[in-house]
Amino acid sequence: MFPYEQEHDRKSSRTRRRGRRGLVAAALTLATAALGLIAPSAASATAQAWECNSGSVCVYSGNNGTGSRCSWSNADPDWYSGDVQCSWADNQVVRSIYNRGTSSSYNWVVLYTGANYTGDHYCWAQNGGFGSEFNTKIRSHRWRASCS
Repeated sequence: MFPYEQEHDRKSSRTRRRGRRGLVAAALTLATAALGLIAPSAASATAQAWECNSGSVCVYSGNNGTGSRCSWSNADPDWYSGDVQCSWADNQVVRSIYNRGTSSSYNWVVLYTGANYTGDHYCWAQNGGFGSEFNTKIRSHRWRASCS
């Protein structure tokens, strides 16, 4: 191969590499843009009304399952300092409740105004125990076989 041909061959392979780099960069740009188009917006990332995992009890700061939500899958003797703390319950009332418990032994969730299951209590039936416009400060809860 003549020196000219060697030089020309090196240049053309560089051009091919640069062309591939450009295609890869363009593909990455398009992929990034596409991900931006399908990423959830702040509004869609917000919890939907009455959103509550199966097996849990959920309480909400707003009416009809809206606002801030706290949820538990076990009993909690003190929402302010227990294993699961409800950050807003110490200075706001619970406005709505959803009991999505699944135990065949415990059909009710009982909510109490005091820590350690004391004070006034309110019972919510399992699966469909919706509460709207409830208006009480709650501090503890547990599942029970009956409302007592």
